[in-house]
Amino acid sequence: MTNDTLQVSQKWREEGLRYASEINAYVRKGLESNWEAPGEEPFEDSRGQLASQVYKFIKQANRTKELETLREQFPAASWPFQETHNQLMRAVYPIAFLRDGALLVAAQNADFSRTVYVMDKQEAKCIEHIQAVSCSADGRDIALMDDQGVRIVREPDRELNGTLLATYKWATIIDQLHEKYPDIETLQPESYRSADVIPFAEGTKLLVVSHDGIYLIEETGALLLHPSVENIREWAEEDDDFIASLAMPHGAVSRSGRWLAYGSQDSDHMLLDMEKYVMHSFEPMSSYPHYSLFSADDEHVWFNACHFYNGCTLGISLHDLKPDNNDEPLSIDESMRVYAGVAVQGGNIMGDAYGYLRMIDLEGNELWRYFVSGTISGMALNSDKTILLVGTYNGMLHILDLTSTEPSPYEISTSSIRESYRWIIWDTQQPLYW
Repeated sequence: MTNDTLQVSQKWREEGLRYASEINAYVRKGLESNWEAPGEEPFEDSRGQLASQVYKFIKQANRTKELETLREQFPAASWPFQETHNQLMRAVYPIAFLRDGALLVAAQNADFSRTVYVMDKQEAKCIEHIQAVSCSADGRDIALMDDQGVRIVREPDRELNGTLLATYKWATIIDQLHEKYPDIETLQPESYRSADVIPFAEGTKLLVVSHDGIYLIEETGALLLHPSVENIREWAEEDDDFIASLAMPHGAVSRSGRWLAYGSQDSDHMLLDMEKYVMHSFEPMSSYPHYSLFSADDEHVWFNACHFYNGCTLGISLHDLKPDNNDEPLSIDESMRVYAGVAVQGGNIMGDAYGYLRMIDLEGNELWRYFVSGTISGMALNSDKTILLVGTYNGMLHILDLTSTEPSPYEISTSSIRESYRWIIWDTQQPLYW
C-alpha cells in the first residue's frame, strides 16, 4: 500500500467508525424513547470528500485482482458517494440464487430496459441474449424474457440452463388479449422490458405486472385483472387517444399459487382467491398502494401504501376472509414506504425508501433494522434463509450474512447481521467487487 493509499484508508476508516458508532447510539436512544428523546443528531459523515479517491482504489483493485484486503482498507459504505457519483447510479434488482449458488441480478438502464448479470464472488457476467428476468415466489422457477417471449426454467445453472417448464410467445399473448378485449388497448409489445413476470402453478400461469396493466396469463388464454375493462372503456370515451398507463403497478403470488395480491397508485389493495375466484379489496391506510407480500406460511398478506417517502402497511389474515368480517386490518407499520421485501419464518424483512431493512414479525413488532443506504429496489433470499441480497437505486448489490453473530463496527444496525461483500453496478460499466 502506498503512503497516499494508507493515508486515505486511515481517514476513511476513522470517519467510518465515528459515524457508525454515533448513528447507532442515536438510533438506539431513539427507539428506547419512542423517538421522544434521541439526543442530538450526529454530525454528517465527511467521507464524501474522499469518495473519488476511494472509487479509483476500488477500480484499481478490481483491475489487478488485489481484492483480499480491499474491504479492510476501505470498509464499504454507500452514502459518501451520493453527491459525487449520483449520475452513474441506477436501480439494481436481485432476482434469485441459481442452482450452483450464483446470483441472478438485473440492473435498470437509462431507457428502462434491463441488463441481466450472473454473478458470484469472483466475477460478474453479462447475459446478452436475455433482456429481462423474474422469478416465482419461492425463487425456483425463473422467467427469462427476450423479444420473442418468456421461457420458464426451473432451478437453472449459471448458464441459465435447467428444466424447461413452459414457453410463452408475446405475439400469442397479445393476440389472446385482442381477441378477448377487441375494443381496448392492452399489453404493448415492449412492456416486457420493465414488467415483473411471476410464474406459478408449475409454470402454467403467469402474473404479469406492467404499466400497461396487470394480467393473468395461462397456457390457454389471457385475462386483464387491473384496471377493469369498464374503467378503460370509460377513460377511452373521454380521450380518443387513451392508452392505459398504471403508476406503481405491483403484484405478488402466494407460494401455494392460490392467492394473487396486486394494485396500483389509484386502486384499493386487491386480493384474488384463485381457488374460489373471489375478489377481496381493502382500503389503503396511506395515499397510494405500492407493494404487497405474502408471509412464508401463506397465512398472511401485507399491503403497503405510500405518501411521498413514507407509508403504511396493513396485514391481512387469510383465514379471516369472510363476507361478514368487518374487523379493521392490523396496522403493521405506519412509517415505511416499501419497495421490496422477503418472507422469513415468523415475519417479513421489508426494505424502505430511506435505505433501511426492517425485520417485522406478523404482529407488527420490529425485531431489528439494518441500514444499506439508498432506496431499496429489490431483495432475494437463498433457500435456507441465511443469505439476503439487497439491491438499491444507488447501484449497489449487498450480500448480507443473516447468520452473523458479531456486528461490524462500520455498519449501522440494531442487529448482528453484516455485509459479506457487495457489487457496484453503475451505468454501463463492468460491475466492481467491493
